[in-house]
Amino acid sequence: MTPSDVLSNLGLAQATVATLGTIMIIGLGFLHRPSRSALLWSLAFVLAMTSTWVSVTGAILDDETVRRAGLGLMLGAPALIWSGFRARRGKRSMPWIGALQAVVTAAVFTSVADLSAYGLAFRLAFVGAAVFAGLTLGEMRHAADRLERLALPLAIVSAAFVALGVAVLVSGLSSPASIGDLSLPRIINGLAMLVFLVCATVSLLYFTSVSPSGQRAASSWPHFVVTASDRLRRAARAREECWAVLTVRLDDPQQLRSAAGENAWMRLVGDFEAVVAATFPAEADLGRETRGRVVVVVSRPDSVLREHVRTVLRRITEMDSSSHVGVQVSASVGWVPAETADFDLTALVVEADRAAAEATRQGGDRWERVRA
Repeated sequence: MTPSDVLSNLGLAQATVATLGTIMIIGLGFLHRPSRSALLWSLAFVLAMTSTWVSVTGAILDDETVRRAGLGLMLGAPALIWSGFRARRGKRSMPWIGALQAVVTAAVFTSVADLSAYGLAFRLAFVGAAVFAGLTLGEMRHAADRLERLALPLAIVSAAFVALGVAVLVSGLSSPASIGDLSLPRIINGLAMLVFLVCATVSLLYFTSVSPSGQRAASSWPHFVVTASDRLRRAARAREECWAVLTVRLDDPQQLRSAAGENAWMRLVGDFEAVVAATFPAEADLGRETRGRVVVVVSRPDSVLREHVRTVLRRITEMDSSSHVGVQVSASVGWVPAETADFDLTALVVEADRAAAEATRQGGDRWERVRA
């Protein structure tokens, strides 16, 4: 098999993996739990998918310019992944860096005619992508869930990417006469990007759809049910008091959604969940099964919890919703002591929902407490 055949097969494999990864990151990650980091990671995969298919098209048409353009675009994806991790921990994400790197690299690759100059540009661009893989590794060190098993594939492949970038640069500098011979570096690049895409898909799916870390609001419902149920069982065995389950839900959600439109509704819900998360104690478990409704499991004396409930209702009514919907936003809270249903999460959520619905029927912007 010739090097060109190997590269063609690697290109098809990259395009297939990038396409499947894009579908999963968007469908199972961003749409399931929208966030700025998930959006940037989705864009990284869209860029990777587009660039790989451009390269495949160039190989099919035997057009070296098109193939180079696709390769150049591909090398901007690691920078967007880095931007996503920056956004995840609330820092300035600077996604324009990834877009600029992709465009500039593609432009340089397609404009350089001399093979030696192209070889140097290729090696430098690969090193540039490796730099952002290293920066991604640095950002991951700040994540509370960095040691989770599903986070390790991206950490490992990022470290390997950096090492490979150093090797590519050193080999070019130590043998400048053969800098235009790119057969081996191209194959290495194809394999590296293929492995990088697979590992990034695994880890980013974890960060976007499973891990509760980096969230300002509620975690996914399955994760919440497992965590909160275990916490309540342990509290029951220890005979701990002051545990409660609350349902906090927006009043008239269907009308709000119709008035705001889908995009504004998503932003409104995000602000609502952030207010709930910021009001209750950090150790409280928050879960979201449906939009506009957050279930809270928390341990606090009644007097303290009553103050939290009052605060969350006030903050929700004070939310700046003018950019989302032109009506006043309010919420209702259902409050159930855990001993009411023997610390059974499912039964407690049902009772809390019923109490919240009663509060809504009484006009909303209030709470209803079930007596133990």
